[in-house]
Amino acid sequence: MLCRLLVASLMLCTVVPAVAAEIEILNVYDAFGSSKGAKQHFGFSAVVKHGESTILFDSGADADIFASNLKALGVDPREIDIAVASHNHADHISGFDYLLEVNPDVRLYLPHDFALGAPLKMSLVGTDPAVVADLPPEQIYFGGDFETSTLTTSGRFRGANVEYVREGKEIAPGVHLVPTKSKLLGTFSRYPPNEKDPSLGPMPELSLSVETDSGDVLLVGCSHASVEVIVKDARERFGRPIRLLAGGYHLLPYDDEYISALTRRLREEHDVAQVAPAHCTGHLAFKLLREAYGDDYRFFGLGQKIALTKEVPR
Repeated sequence: MLCRLLVASLMLCTVVPAVAAEIEILNVYDAFGSSKGAKQHFGFSAVVKHGESTILFDSGADADIFASNLKALGVDPREIDIAVASHNHADHISGFDYLLEVNPDVRLYLPHDFALGAPLKMSLVGTDPAVVADLPPEQIYFGGDFETSTLTTSGRFRGANVEYVREGKEIAPGVHLVPTKSKLLGTFSRYPPNEKDPSLGPMPELSLSVETDSGDVLLVGCSHASVEVIVKDARERFGRPIRLLAGGYHLLPYDDEYISALTRRLREEHDVAQVAPAHCTGHLAFKLLREAYGDDYRFFGLGQKIALTKEVPR
């Protein structure tokens, strides 16, 4: 009898699963939700823990509020291995000033954007290249080696360990940057030769894709390229389903018809299994997404942690 009990006990030990967090995402900066000691403010920042990596994605609008929220939510900024800025807007990058004070060697990935300090190729030839023949040497750019010049600056985060990202990149095991460009927002120009046909230089943006055992977790900052474009790009790059779409969807300007149609496409065409909207997604979109996704809607306000788990043998 005792032997049979021991065998049964051993069998139970081998089949009962243990739940382990595969990825954790903590919202540390937002204008909705609540957490004791953390202050609401418009902007966005999230801390991602995956494998051995702790990644900061965006850093909010106010460095002091960002610092206070990290402390209130139990995040030690010195333990952040990697930081990523989604785009150049102040409500997403201001807290990096505090981070770099306390963790100056952290690797900081920025979109390849001149506004953030990325080098800019430019021509100084002008409309009449022959005019240099009539100029004294001291009035000629770069002593005459000026046809194509690269303008470099000290950048928005002077002295930081910065890498400007133009192409997709793996920054940690299973963690990828997804670059997109917004055709809705950017740099407007009517300088010649665009006087009659103004040009829009699209704003570069980075999203974060984290691979898990049952699909990718896609973290977006403000989705200026449109959240659907970012989802489609990630699906095409990696060929995996989207397990969770979290962050700012930038749906505040849109009406019921647009948001409802987008929600259907995310669920039915793009196989987005769960949604966790935050920041600039907007009240109407919160409502419509919750109605459409039901139990697959994850609340992701300030102080909220989303832990996605997998079962592993004990």
